Amino acid sequence: TVILSACSATGEDPTQTALLQLSVNRQKWVAQAIHDYSFDSDLTAMVFSPPLHIEVRGDTVNHVTDRDTGAVYGNAGYPTVDSLFAHVLQLISSPHSDLSVQYNLAIGYPTRIEVNSSIPDAGSVVAITNFQRVP
Repeated sequence: TVILSACSATGEDPTQTALLQLSVNRQKWVAQAIHDYSFDSDLTAMVFSPPLHIEVRGDTVNHVTDRDTGAVYGNAGYPTVDSLFAHVLQLISSPHSDLSVQYNLAIGYPTRIEVNSSIPDAGSVVAITNFQRVP
């Protein structure tokens, strides 16, 4: 796991550092050519979000299950690794958030996306665990 944090004392632009880390890790991910996989997703925010198990086939969400209740949800709007990268890029571009992203060292997908916002109740944490390639 890589922990990225912005530090203005080094003289580096935190946005450029975050963009570089995103680019390096996205390239790792693309190089793996993984199109079928599953993972657990946990969102901590001011809204209720159940613990999810997400299955992706052909780069498209195929099945979403609540890990606590077994309930099955419609696939629309749930993330793939590619959409997580797009979300990180969107957050990097947002002037209202303090972003911390951790990536999987081996294959580059985001494992934790933490947003601390200056807007009350707008912060969130997305944790991606139990990633598995599906044959």
